[in-house]
Amino acid sequence: MDPSTPASLQTRPVRFVHRGQVVSIDGVAPTRTVLEWLREDAHCLGTKEGCAEGDCGACSVLVAELADEQTSAADCASFKVGPLQVRAINSCLRFLPTLDGKALITVEDLRGLCTSAHLHPAQQALVDCHGSQCGFCTPGFAVTLAALYERHQASNTRPKPEEISEQLAGNLCRCTGYRPIVEAGQHMFDLPVQRLQLSTVIEPLRQLRADPPLRYAAPNPAYGGRIDRMAVPRTLDQLMQCRQDLPQARLYAGATDVALWVQKQFRDVKDLIYLGDVAELRTIEAVNGLLRIGAAVPLEAAWAALATHWPSVAEMAQRFAGPAVRQAGTLGGNIANGSPIGDAAPVLMALDAQVELLGPAGTRSCALDGFYLDYMKSQLQPDEVLKALKVPLHQKATGLQLKAYKVSKRFDSDISAVSAGMAIQVSQGRVAQIRLAFGGMAAVVKRATQTEQALLGQPWTQETVQAALDHLSQDFTPLSDMRATAAYRLQAAQALLQRFWRETSGTAVAAAAVAPVTLSDFKPTEVQGKHSNPSTPIASLHQPWPHESATLHVQGAAPYTDDVPERAGTLHMALVWSPVAHGTLGPMPKESWKQFPGVVEVFTADDIPGENDCGPIIHDDPIWAATTVQYVGQPVAAVVATSRALARQAAARARASLTISAMPALLDPRQAHAQQHYVAPPLHRVRESKPGALQAAMAAAPHRHRGSFSLGGQEQFYLEGQIAYAVPLEDAGMQVFSSTQHPSEMQTVVARALGVAAHRIQVECRRMGGGFGGKESQSALFAASAAIAAQRLSRPVKLRPDRDDDFMITGRRHPFEFDYEVGFDDDGHVLAVDITMIANAGYSTDLSVPVMTRALCHFDNAYWLPEVAIHGYLAKTHTQSNTAFRGFGGPQGALAIEIILDDIARLLNKDALSVRQVNFYGQHDRNTTPYGQTVTDNVIEPLTQALVKDSQYWQRRQEVDTFNVNSPVLKKGLALTPVKFGISFNLPHLNQAGALVHVYADGSVLVNHGGTEMGQGLNTKVAQVVAHELGLPLSAVRCTPTDTSKVANTSATAASTGSDLNGKAAQDAARQIRSRLAEVFLEHFSLQTTPVEFEGGLVSAGHHRLSFEALVALAYRGRVQLWSDGYYATPGLHWDAKTLTGHPFYYFAYGAAVSEVVVDTHTGEARVLRADLLHDVGHSLNPAIDIGQIEGGFVQGMGWLTTEELVWHPSSGALMTHAPSTYKIPTAHDVPDVLNVALFENENREDAIHRSKAVGEPPLLLAFSVFLALRDAVASARSSAGARRCLPQLSAPATAQSVLRAVNSVR
Repeated sequence: MDPSTPASLQTRPVRFVHRGQVVSIDGVAPTRTVLEWLREDAHCLGTKEGCAEGDCGACSVLVAELADEQTSAADCASFKVGPLQVRAINSCLRFLPTLDGKALITVEDLRGLCTSAHLHPAQQALVDCHGSQCGFCTPGFAVTLAALYERHQASNTRPKPEEISEQLAGNLCRCTGYRPIVEAGQHMFDLPVQRLQLSTVIEPLRQLRADPPLRYAAPNPAYGGRIDRMAVPRTLDQLMQCRQDLPQARLYAGATDVALWVQKQFRDVKDLIYLGDVAELRTIEAVNGLLRIGAAVPLEAAWAALATHWPSVAEMAQRFAGPAVRQAGTLGGNIANGSPIGDAAPVLMALDAQVELLGPAGTRSCALDGFYLDYMKSQLQPDEVLKALKVPLHQKATGLQLKAYKVSKRFDSDISAVSAGMAIQVSQGRVAQIRLAFGGMAAVVKRATQTEQALLGQPWTQETVQAALDHLSQDFTPLSDMRATAAYRLQAAQALLQRFWRETSGTAVAAAAVAPVTLSDFKPTEVQGKHSNPSTPIASLHQPWPHESATLHVQGAAPYTDDVPERAGTLHMALVWSPVAHGTLGPMPKESWKQFPGVVEVFTADDIPGENDCGPIIHDDPIWAATTVQYVGQPVAAVVATSRALARQAAARARASLTISAMPALLDPRQAHAQQHYVAPPLHRVRESKPGALQAAMAAAPHRHRGSFSLGGQEQFYLEGQIAYAVPLEDAGMQVFSSTQHPSEMQTVVARALGVAAHRIQVECRRMGGGFGGKESQSALFAASAAIAAQRLSRPVKLRPDRDDDFMITGRRHPFEFDYEVGFDDDGHVLAVDITMIANAGYSTDLSVPVMTRALCHFDNAYWLPEVAIHGYLAKTHTQSNTAFRGFGGPQGALAIEIILDDIARLLNKDALSVRQVNFYGQHDRNTTPYGQTVTDNVIEPLTQALVKDSQYWQRRQEVDTFNVNSPVLKKGLALTPVKFGISFNLPHLNQAGALVHVYADGSVLVNHGGTEMGQGLNTKVAQVVAHELGLPLSAVRCTPTDTSKVANTSATAASTGSDLNGKAAQDAARQIRSRLAEVFLEHFSLQTTPVEFEGGLVSAGHHRLSFEALVALAYRGRVQLWSDGYYATPGLHWDAKTLTGHPFYYFAYGAAVSEVVVDTHTGEARVLRADLLHDVGHSLNPAIDIGQIEGGFVQGMGWLTTEELVWHPSSGALMTHAPSTYKIPTAHDVPDVLNVALFENENREDAIHRSKAVGEPPLLLAFSVFLALRDAVASARSSAGARRCLPQLSAPATAQSVLRAVNSVR
């Protein structure tokens, strides 16, 4: 400090406690986030970046502070440890200076702060319950569960499953399906009690209390080293002084918006004043008939206070945001921000709340319903501070009824399409007072004044409300965006007003005696379902071993590509991508871009030494576009800078300065099909009993039907984004660390791009934080980009795109359009079917041809189709090039036949299950697929019958029908759908694998194989196979990173073949070693050809035995080779790509699912109530991993078909759903309350690895049952008789908007 500087302006370092020590931070920009500091400065790599916007929870940490009267009142959701208040937050949204005076606790600290050296109970429970797969999200879950554990231990209580799901709402998992994580949240209370011992941080925190309020100043490298300031006042007087000293400073509290401005939009926020520590703004009090909530009170505490007086807002409080956002964001900040889609403002307006503003002239108040002037504009003056929200309490005594509503794609952690706060006082049957406020309906949150006037003084009847509905269209002119159309918003708002009448008129009470009235009335049951495995365990095989990295996952100790230690001199890359969907690229001002802060070099297509292409099959996919851009997001250049943040900012500035001459863009696949605009020639497969038989059967069929169906795509949403780290090696070599499913493909593409031979390129991948097909081919662009720069600069280069950039650049599951005609008889037998499939391939071929081939080969699903024609077209559009995704086209093709059979059932007024069953493949006839392969392992009928019995399908069908008769608004649906899924790559040459097994002199075993671990448990299963062959405990076997310098020419880890191929290859290698060791054993004991047993770490024959370690030592001394390579090629496969016929699949996996749903026919909102899954995995190698794959696949498929909507701007072609804030995968709350999972006892007839079956892709198709159940519920909304005969026009994904559109189609 400079003594000559006034005290109010003196600066000091940021000081906080981390790992028991006071950390002093100076010289970093005030807007550096806690996550950036942890990973880049402190090298604490357990905390992950999944989205950098607070929507995934991978970055969750705990923040502790000394509790006082203010913090105790404001932090009701925190847990208390002695004199401390601790809460979970998203570190990606927290600016580092706001930690001043507090303590930071990360996932690495959980074990160290326990009373023993064991894992924290939350961590151990995740291991015990198999709660991690890829493990990337697991540290965030561990932290969130630890906070829940500590809070309940402090109060000697135990959470119910629904509370656990609610607390996990801000944490996303793409792998597990959440059930084991929720189960871990229960199981951790069964373990020995271990509390976090935070006594070591108390004294340092008390010392920090003596520090003066923080005034921090540091150079901001993003703006040429300009000095930026942040003030953190602790009192209102200090705040007002800060306003005088920094009059242009921006005020903020939770930073849940401001952090996004900096991290995502690169807005220059300059000086900042943080309000979160101002004591007077953190109070909650009820005085003078008012509930007064300070502006800096966290949202969690504010909503809790409101719910104390008005319990009806409790659900809105839960749905407002994830818990970590609610604990960081503030009510005052939410109101001051003025978002037109806010959820709090409508409720507070309905309560006639006021805002209290403080400025130089003193305090003033104004009504909240007059506070907003226009979009993001309010009455708050530049020199004022929002001090508090004041809510009248006297209204409760007048009989005022309050309701809060929210309609969104996903139940929680989602921004509203429409939100509403409604309050009414009814006197003598008439409306004496009414306030209706809506968000999402206009440029600001506002009241529906004309509708209120139409209701005021009128009888509170259904007729009055119905007559007033049209006034809402006079009050509001909503807009269309990625969340909802204007028409849906208006209809949803009208539906909410009708719901308000039902819930406040007494009608709901009467109706509830017959059936629930709202979706919220379906309370979660205590039973979370069951999961069972019939297999008999054998040593290391067929047992539910934890994932090989589980204990590392839960501690944040499992390294991913971004965790690889950076070499000295590492630079960072960001890609400059096109903001235009189609156009001619003008000259790029590279020299001016080099002047941006931190930029070292800029590269374009002209700088690529080799081939400018990363296409996996057809070379039509440039690494960086050279002359023509073909989609919004296509990379055109790469910026290399000294830090990732500077590279990203420079790339964004460069993008804004691009000159592109726009050309017409083709965005609609049907339009592209009409213009015959394809990436590859069409595919046709016609199977007839004789020429012309299809048309003859169609013409003669007793019934004919034509239909169409639209099926959306799906973002892989791997929690670990795309990343590559290229390190130059000697002699023109290059090592590339890549998060990829296909290291050999990365090696090939990088070698081509650099113009060198493949042997100079080494690609390594230890593990991925999810892949799902998105890292099969499309990781090549990132690997090649980083390698090009690394070669040119002779320095290591890392490329880790931001989540939004990842979405904008990469492709996803192909959307499909279907047109079909089917002929059938009175029993529902399909006699002939002709279908056209139009896939949106995007701008380049990528893997679209095999994806369409896979779709054609799975159109039959489990059904015999005697006369069939399938036509596949790959539409070329100016959008991202679509690629592989779990199922690889199979799910799209199979869903089409399910829709057709559902149509047939409805047209015949039959239950769809009976129609499905009459069309099942036969055992000895009716068993040839459209592509000519005979189905020899068919178990679909007995599997279905077992599920029908266990799920009580027919009883529940009657119950659903009865419910629907008695429930006018809510409708239930039930559906059972089967799965038959072919296992193998369609291209036979890809069905091969290699492995290396090393036995060391101490008896330990190391395995390397060509497959990649992305959470599916491949390494665990391979280790089990090797351990079994050598008779060792699983702990004796270790798998090493996939590396092209160890096993060459590997196939992608895809098509569900990972364990089949690599397990067999590793088995081959292990058996060779075992054979050599057996010979050593026999020779040692002078035995003849006696069987030698390897089991339990011992080797024996008769009464002779040696430990495995002793035998290995003998072999080593006898100069016997203790390592071996193994190889496997799947037998019996052949495929003719021209005729689309052959024997492409080694075997089929089978399954079936029953799902039950409930739909609100006024808003389209829906919930999955129960799912029963029965799946065939052969003789399971690891039932825990297999069940996890089944549940995860089911939930991922459910997301695809319900909430995961992709939206492109209709004119610009820009993807609008490009982050978890707008693209909604399921959360824990979306998992059915009852989820029953069982493995069907059925040993694989083929000689797959230990007679098991693949489990990666097939379970995703079990989610068809959810979509068909929704269709069933929608059909029941038909007011006239014969609801089963109607054909709902339900497109996928079945968002609330899509469901409501379908409901409208049947009424």
